[in-house]
Amino acid sequence: MNSYVLALDLEGTLISNAMSQIPRPGLAEFLTRCAELFPRIVMFTTVKEDRFRKIARLLVDERVAPSWFAEMEYITWHGETKDLTFVPGVHPQHVLLVDDFEKYVHPGQEAQWLQIEYFDYPYGSEDRGLAKMLEILAERVVR
Repeated sequence: MNSYVLALDLEGTLISNAMSQIPRPGLAEFLTRCAELFPRIVMFTTVKEDRFRKIARLLVDERVAPSWFAEMEYITWHGETKDLTFVPGVHPQHVLLVDDFEKYVHPGQEAQWLQIEYFDYPYGSEDRGLAKMLEILAERVVR
């Protein structure tokens, strides 16, 4: 059984940004498959929780994210980096962080970071960032 917790970034990873909120191509399939691969998925973003919840609810209502996405666990954190010790009840070595920005990776936790291609303007429908990341995650879980 996979014991990893999957920590997902929001902006530039799953959607364009908190303003335009354009879902990345394949978002629903990505999240659904992640839920099959990981026993626990958390949101680890610079977007404040109330704002994240509104965005998540919209994505669920638009049927581009599974229903559980709006209720998923949210990690409250502070500081300059996404220190995986903020994820409760698990050792940082058992957390995988999917993020597009290296500057948020906490020093010493680089091995836990899986860099996803930044989802950027013009937000093309041919973007394969989530599909590629799914392959990497599936491989990581099998090991």
